[in-house]
Amino acid sequence: MSHRASIRRWALAVGLLLMLPVKALFAQTGAIAGKVTDAATKQPLADARVVIPGTSFETVSDRAGEFHFATVRAGATVIGAFRLGYKAVSDTIRIVAGQTTNVALQMTATLVNLSEVVVTGTAGNQERKAQAALVASVSAADVIKDAPVSNMANLLQSRVPGVSLSSQSGSAGSATMIRIRGASSINLSNQPLIFVDGIRINEGSIASGQAGQQFDRLNDINPEDIESVEVVKGPAAATLYGADASAGVIQIITKKGHAGQNAFRQTVRIEAGTEDHNFTPPDNYGFCTAALVATTSTNPLCRGQAVGTLIHDNPLLRVGAFRTGTDQLVSWNARGGGQNYGYNLSYGSDKILGVLPNNTFDRYNVRTNFNYIPTSKLTIDVGLGLTQSKGTLPDNDNNIYGWLGGALLGNPLTRNDAGVPSNDGWYGFNRHYNAINSIEHSLLTHRAITNITANYLPTPWFSNRFTLGADFLQDEQRTFFPKNDSTWYGGLTDGGSNASVLRTAERYTFDYLGNMRKSFGTDWETNLSFGLQVISTRNDFLSATGIGFVTNANNSVGSGATLSGGGGFTEQRQFGYLGQLQVGYDNKRFIQLGVRVDKNSSFGTTAPAFVLPKIGGSWSISDEKFFEKYTKYVNTLRLRAAWGTTGRFPDPGSALTTLVATPYNLTGTTIAGAVPGNPGNPNLKPERGIEYEMGLDAGFFDNRVSAELTYFNKTTNDLILAKPIPPSLGFNSNPLANIGSVLNSGIELALNVSALRKRDVEWDIRAGVNTLHNELTSLGGLQPFPLGGAGRALVGQQLGVFVSKQIQSIDVANKKVVVNDTLTPMGNLYPTLEWNVSNTVTLFKNLRLTALVDAKKNFMVQNFTAYFRETQLVRSQLRVDTTYLSAYQRLRRYGNLTPGQPAFVTVTGKPETVSNVIDAYLEPGDFVRLRELSATYDLPDTWVRKLGQTVQGASLTLAFQNVALWTNYSGPDPEVNSQSNAFSRQDFLTLPNAKKTVLRVNFTF
Repeated sequence: MSHRASIRRWALAVGLLLMLPVKALFAQTGAIAGKVTDAATKQPLADARVVIPGTSFETVSDRAGEFHFATVRAGATVIGAFRLGYKAVSDTIRIVAGQTTNVALQMTATLVNLSEVVVTGTAGNQERKAQAALVASVSAADVIKDAPVSNMANLLQSRVPGVSLSSQSGSAGSATMIRIRGASSINLSNQPLIFVDGIRINEGSIASGQAGQQFDRLNDINPEDIESVEVVKGPAAATLYGADASAGVIQIITKKGHAGQNAFRQTVRIEAGTEDHNFTPPDNYGFCTAALVATTSTNPLCRGQAVGTLIHDNPLLRVGAFRTGTDQLVSWNARGGGQNYGYNLSYGSDKILGVLPNNTFDRYNVRTNFNYIPTSKLTIDVGLGLTQSKGTLPDNDNNIYGWLGGALLGNPLTRNDAGVPSNDGWYGFNRHYNAINSIEHSLLTHRAITNITANYLPTPWFSNRFTLGADFLQDEQRTFFPKNDSTWYGGLTDGGSNASVLRTAERYTFDYLGNMRKSFGTDWETNLSFGLQVISTRNDFLSATGIGFVTNANNSVGSGATLSGGGGFTEQRQFGYLGQLQVGYDNKRFIQLGVRVDKNSSFGTTAPAFVLPKIGGSWSISDEKFFEKYTKYVNTLRLRAAWGTTGRFPDPGSALTTLVATPYNLTGTTIAGAVPGNPGNPNLKPERGIEYEMGLDAGFFDNRVSAELTYFNKTTNDLILAKPIPPSLGFNSNPLANIGSVLNSGIELALNVSALRKRDVEWDIRAGVNTLHNELTSLGGLQPFPLGGAGRALVGQQLGVFVSKQIQSIDVANKKVVVNDTLTPMGNLYPTLEWNVSNTVTLFKNLRLTALVDAKKNFMVQNFTAYFRETQLVRSQLRVDTTYLSAYQRLRRYGNLTPGQPAFVTVTGKPETVSNVIDAYLEPGDFVRLRELSATYDLPDTWVRKLGQTVQGASLTLAFQNVALWTNYSGPDPEVNSQSNAFSRQDFLTLPNAKKTVLRVNFTF
């Protein structure tokens, strides 16, 4: 099925749904007109969610706090309002047929809101107070109004305890690694699942061929389209998402239109910003020789100097490789509707120029969401998001064609001012600015995410939700080296090379959730939920490479003198059936029992189903009568506990026996033959994550201080690892088997404090802290094995723990360094402590000042840049200048440099090389970073009116990102990673995070 044909079918389905008749279900109906205000200030509250329980009526208040419902059945009805940061409120009103009933809802501000509705990972009663496991929520609008946010990573960074983000590189458009409550798998993905409005999308990153630099699928999402983000952190909360959710789930909820919003509202956001490369690259050093100091020398640094003069050079600074990057963003959003329909339209354009010449990221987004209420029993939501993005990444990281590789590994003794081809201080011969700048690594993506959701209530006690949608994605990826006559790249590449990949990905989601709600007496209530989820994924790719062009003007793959290619596809289907019983007593005590049963095509049709049970409870203890005497100390207190299981499926076909096609010559004719590939494993099953968590939600000082405290303990069993088999069996790869287990445990604390409330000064504090204990508890008898770089899979240690032959003693007088005979654990890959503090100060109700500080502690970074420059090519001042370091430190880093002597000696007297003694280059990566700083001024109404009658609001923001860094790490940035491997934290010629400055203007019409 072609990509365009799929889109046409979806468009037809949407059109048919919108043709449903518009008529009232009840002949005797009336209308509701209302207003939501702050109970203390009497000011109108926008964006409050207003609902009529037991019906499909739902809307949000507009800028004036007003809302409207039409065709509401006559008689007594309950109306309620919910808003983040406020207590839920409800009122019973009487609707008179043919008339409009006015209602005023006043909401009280609070930092503890147990009536907030949680969408993700929940069934039955979706109020937060009824949920046994914690689901975190981030309001996108509250973040974006002040912070410099251009992608999803910025939106989540340091907002949710237990969610750790690390940028792989400072290049614009590069990927960010997300870990929720640590890493749980070795061979399978540790990235969370991503859903948009209930539709699972294609997540993860795309390799660029540039080591740690990768293209990120999440960069296709425009933050301006997002209403909120909900994060399901682990198996205890993610059971209903099935056997592929052990790494957590992120649900993106986009902005919707709401029926009853008769006003038309537009917002325009314009941003202009700059990016600074945020570090000074180190110089390269060398000693002048007799030939280089001669008057005939072509080396301008040594010519005329004394023999042995120490010179230095910095190619990047010398040629002005770094530029001031720019960010340009334009966003438009419109929201409106009528009595029984609502819509939200948006457009976004984002253009980023990175700090290196061939680094750009452009994104264009269009989204429309339409809400339609044909009857009081049925609502239909239709959404369509279109994206075109293009990113180009510069050569960097472990790369001889890269900017940092070419410059930081260069030799100042090769400087040449004669105007002839030479290294001229760079690493590669004649591979200077123009050569590196001419390389192209690009990814062009076209993407469509569509969804249709229907909520049907045949009776007030029986709700049904049907969700159908898809994510269509098409990539064009290209790596191009131009034809040249200057031997820029060497070998056949100088004749020109174009490697292209065409990739399509289609992911379909169907989800049904039914709920039967029944009350028994005045105290008891049950919710019986049941459902079905089907997810189908297909990935296709075609790759082709052409080498040797006549001219760069015709550089298509087919124009190459030598052609090669490949291709493949995978398909995977997942079926899940779920059921849950939730029992509530007096709206204070709740217990949940649930199960999901999954089947997945990765294991074939004969594999047994995967059963995932869950149980949990919640108790709003502060609502109990016996607790009233304590409420002056603790205003709100909820206790919760949950236990649940999820899993992780391997790639399609992982359990199957495979053959590898091989050409076979028979009587002079070559035919297709086959050799054994992998024996497979019919008993292979998903990895299983089992987690329990317990915690409390509390409010103090009239709920001006809120706290969420959680302890979690997650064990992943049946790790899918390759199990060695005898080579004599004839297979060229080892089968996968369920071996080993991993433990993740820790504590998470989220605090919100309304520290000061005065007429002209308000001060709000948000803080988060989390700990992590990650441990490989079993390998099922397998021997320890490498996990990338200096990382190791070692039982009893963190996954990817750094290892080295540790130094035991240093004898400076005899130049002898003694090290261990065996590799020794040296430090953690993942931080065991992370914290963040955000402060917002509002002055005179119009000026907001915000600052976000975060920190990561107790982890290490392998400074491979320093290692390589000091021990392999010897370019660093630390190594070249013998007076720079003490004798002790030189021995610690390089060992004995005396020719004919071993650099290091083990305890048992065996010689050892510097490649196995790297503890000098395993550095603590602990840091504290001033992540964000901003000032936002909301123009007073008197000023706004001067801008025109249609302007309703305006604001001006000056924001900064990556403002300051405090760390003892000797490299430029301890957060980056030059390896795409999940268990590597290596800094090797990697661009650090850029320092950004953004000026933003917002208008509301």
